[in-house]
Amino acid sequence: MRGSRLERTPRGQAMVEYAIVTAAIMGFTVMGWPFLIQLLNALHRYFQSLYYVIQSPAI
Repeated sequence: MRGSRLERTPRGQAMVEYAIVTAAIMGFTVMGWPFLIQLLNALHRYFQSLYYVIQSPAI
């Protein structure tokens, strides 16, 4: 009778680990969003000033 019954394996641990990893990724993304916006704005400003210097006429 033992062999005829399907043995159940615990799957809850994997689900908890996936949930924790997903929550951590989403949390870091949301917390890092303002920094990412400021970083992109700073890079845009830097490259605009660089192109301005390159395109300015030589004195």
